[in-house]
Amino acid sequence: MFRKKKRRKLARIPAGRLLIRAITLTDAGCVRQNNEDRAAFLFMDGSKTDFFAVLADGMGGYERGEVASAMMVETVCNDNGRSLNRKPEQWLAAMISRANSRIYGQTQECRSVMGTTCSMLLIRGGEAWCAHVGDSRLYLLTDGVFRQLTADHTVVMEMLRRGGITPAEAAGHPQRNVLTAAIGTASQVKPDIFRITDAIRAGSRFLLCSDGLHDRVADAEIRRLLEMKSLKTAAAALVDSARKNGGYDNITVVLVEINEKTGHSFFEE
Repeated sequence: MFRKKKRRKLARIPAGRLLIRAITLTDAGCVRQNNEDRAAFLFMDGSKTDFFAVLADGMGGYERGEVASAMMVETVCNDNGRSLNRKPEQWLAAMISRANSRIYGQTQECRSVMGTTCSMLLIRGGEAWCAHVGDSRLYLLTDGVFRQLTADHTVVMEMLRRGGITPAEAAGHPQRNVLTAAIGTASQVKPDIFRITDAIRAGSRFLLCSDGLHDRVADAEIRRLLEMKSLKTAAAALVDSARKNGGYDNITVVLVEINEKTGHSFFEE
């Protein structure tokens, strides 16, 4: 009798030996002239192993969406935001709260509504964390397993969770992009914040993306393109696929790859 061999789980990389590479790419798409997406990444306090990435999609149905997304990214990436002197979940919550207060304050001052989604990835001390509001997404490909880590904050996803519609109905529902939560549209916001298990392993790849990608490209195709050898090639292929499928919205991706250090750390821009 032959027994199927169990797949050997890749070992977790010690924090001090992490090699993190990242790239971001954005495109206005085929229809819209303005790009309301913003994204950035950085190594915190000059570290090569404490890493932070953020992606924000300004709400296209509201005024000044591009201002809201820019304020979101600038708030969490400024000098005051780089020093991580508290627990990761507390730091992420504070960053979301600070950005929400700034954007909401701007809406009150200008008497115009604006808002943005936000997905953030934090790698600290050899662990990965996520903070999320809206319908931008964070995916993870690790050890051959591809999964969506975030849950969309939309009317349709709420209907799906309650069993009111099927996944097939949700995919083509006319209200699939109507948000139930966003940054800057109310005085307070409650983000999803969680630790990501089994992520810090050699070859793991994270993908942060706006709905301009995941609305036009199926998960199976996202996975296939994410497995391309070069991060630069994978990012370009993902954006190109969304454009070929209509490109009705802005398209932004941030790709992050985890490996074990064998030489000098570096990252792609």
